[in-house]
Amino acid sequence: MSNTTDRTPLLPYSAHAESHHSQSSSDSHPIYLRACHSSWRAIDQRFLLLLRFVFTSYLSAVFGVALKYKLETEDEHTRWRIPFQFSSVAFLTQWAWHMQTTLWTAMHLAFPKAIEVDPRECHGHKARAYTLRFLSPPNRANCSIRRYLFSMFYTTAHVFPFMNTLLYWGVLVPTGHGGFKAPKFPHRHETALPNGNVTIAYDPSKGLFDEDTIKSFSLINMSTITSVIALIEIGFLNSIRRQTPVTAHAVGVMFASGAYLAWAGLGKIATGHSGIFFLDPELMKDAPESIIAACIAFVAMTPGVLTYMYGLVAMRETLTAAHHDSSR
Repeated sequence: MSNTTDRTPLLPYSAHAESHHSQSSSDSHPIYLRACHSSWRAIDQRFLLLLRFVFTSYLSAVFGVALKYKLETEDEHTRWRIPFQFSSVAFLTQWAWHMQTTLWTAMHLAFPKAIEVDPRECHGHKARAYTLRFLSPPNRANCSIRRYLFSMFYTTAHVFPFMNTLLYWGVLVPTGHGGFKAPKFPHRHETALPNGNVTIAYDPSKGLFDEDTIKSFSLINMSTITSVIALIEIGFLNSIRRQTPVTAHAVGVMFASGAYLAWAGLGKIATGHSGIFFLDPELMKDAPESIIAACIAFVAMTPGVLTYMYGLVAMRETLTAAHHDSSR
């Protein structure tokens, strides 16, 4: 690739090229480079890097605030309960994705061509070349297993936040276990003046949420804003194509959700804390059959969320391809 090509979006195929590509078993652009390019012409490499830096910085700030909130929350269990919570796992997976893609985008912008190691160079230069190549996205996708694993990382890093949002707003909040109070406007009270007139004032200590600021910030971000960022990532910040093969990815996300349940079970044994609500016998009223059914539903939920993500990617590909074809 030339410098110009590497610094512009990797555009999707036109309708004719799409039919030709469907007969090919591999993409013309490695998935690693697609993670560093937007499909939209308006988002060049420098603007993309700026956007990635903003979102990664924001998620890092949320990480610090949410960790402080979780550590200071009174709980009878040890603080080691935090890594086993599903909200923590979903957030950390998404945060890791943004950290890696921000680094890769920066390195790809600085070194758009493949970094080669010259065996004739001294050890210092070879060490520098190896380090830069390690920090840069691979320019080739020769290993199908590695390509699939990276695609699964991308998929899981967005399926899990969507699932966390659905579980929080669809189950925990309606049942009163979300630690969330309904939006409430500042308290209105009347104040009588010496002249007998009555004025209406607002209590400045009350906000939209009758909660501590750090708690509201943490809950809203980890349960909602992460999904908003996932939507922006899928729609604008990369040009990764739809997951193929679909069956392997469906099995992969089901395996990932099952692996989390095993991780949460280990956390239950180690800390006594249930990392997700339906593993808590008290909330499930000591009904083993209900816990088993909830675990099955949790695993079965992931292909549905994957389908939603797949549809978002397809919509982005259609819109950008149509825009590209109309500009020709």
